[in-house]
Amino acid sequence: MIKNKECVLVKNYWFFGLVIIFSLFLGGCNSSPSNSEDLTIPENPEDIEGDVTVWAWALEANYLEKDVLPEFNKKYPNVNVTVEHLGVDQVYQKLSAGLSSGGSGLPDLIQVENNRIHSFTNEFKDPFVNLSALGYDQHEAKFSQSKVEGLKDSEGNIIAAPRDLGPVGVIYRTDIFEEVGIDPRSIETWDDYIEVGKKVVAHTGKAFLGTDSEGLLRIMLQQQGKYYFTGDGKLDLTSPEAKKAAEILQKMKDAGIIIYTNNWDGQVSAMKNSEVATQPGAVWWSGTMLEQMPELSGKWDMFKLPAIEEGGVRAANDGGSALAIPSSSDNKVAAYALAEFASTDVDSQIKALTNRGLFPALLAAYEEPIFTENQEYFNSQPFFTKFAETVPEILAINHAPAELELRSIMSSEFQAFLLEDKPAQQMLEDGEKQAQQQTGLEVSK
Repeated sequence: MIKNKECVLVKNYWFFGLVIIFSLFLGGCNSSPSNSEDLTIPENPEDIEGDVTVWAWALEANYLEKDVLPEFNKKYPNVNVTVEHLGVDQVYQKLSAGLSSGGSGLPDLIQVENNRIHSFTNEFKDPFVNLSALGYDQHEAKFSQSKVEGLKDSEGNIIAAPRDLGPVGVIYRTDIFEEVGIDPRSIETWDDYIEVGKKVVAHTGKAFLGTDSEGLLRIMLQQQGKYYFTGDGKLDLTSPEAKKAAEILQKMKDAGIIIYTNNWDGQVSAMKNSEVATQPGAVWWSGTMLEQMPELSGKWDMFKLPAIEEGGVRAANDGGSALAIPSSSDNKVAAYALAEFASTDVDSQIKALTNRGLFPALLAAYEEPIFTENQEYFNSQPFFTKFAETVPEILAINHAPAELELRSIMSSEFQAFLLEDKPAQQMLEDGEKQAQQQTGLEVSK
């Protein structure tokens, strides 16, 4: 009997041993690649070395390659950087494919938009390096709170280095305002804006504003600290704040001050051909205006967004991206050095603005001369300073993985509102129902 018991014990030991080994093996297979806990950043830049591949698109790719690298390589002579110029859809498709295969084929640094980054953190475990663990928290106060908050994971760690912003204001035709006798300083709320719009339409026959999408709805939601989603990812399209925004939009339509401009080209054409007197939009409109409407130099200026109610927030953001390090990178330290330099070096930020039209998220850049200088095109006023002054007021909002689907749905609904006489409140309700069916997301109670 004793022998049999010993045999059973031996077999059990072998069994449990195999279970433990197998569990450890599975744990290793399911874990994400090494993140940042075991990394340290050398104090001497010359001690940092390696090859860094970057994926970025359009202006940001040019910024990194032409504006950042010459100075970066002076400080970090042993880091070799290759910037791959890709389309925005290419970047996201390749990033998703790489993360799905455990990080295979991904670069060391990647451009990602604020409104897209959490679609990856929700779908994949630790897809990006924890920059806070590498010391990036020391830079947090150098950026607007709303920008940084949108780049944190669920534990409050920064997972991407802030790059650019899209602060929003109302760009307006100074000559038209003067002709009608309007002082833009008199416009403090959206109700004020609508009343002025009526006067402009009556006096000139021009529309006060034109749009082709739901961007104006998003702006008004953000002014109230709300968006299409709640903090836990539920649909939030019929909140009291959304209904307030819809009420304002309905007033605009009923007043006859807003027109539908078909797609981006239609918006540009309406501005260029003097069909509209104002354009609520982000600072990046300036690049398009300088390039495509040079004949209107001196006839445009900017005033702050009207508030939802008197004394309310007069700021919002539309656009902006960041630089993240995929957790699969073999050159995390060198990639971190590049991300840190590209996001915190003031001279580089100014080059991004002057050469690429990219508005910096770095607050220290706003103290540079270009922000205080008068811009001839924009009524010889400090155009960029006016936008910079709104940045501290921008409220953080809740993005979610289904954002692009929601924006597409609401753009269609917004068109129905403008072109098919659908009431604005119905636009919200129909959009929420369609979004629930299409995404499967719960509706916030």
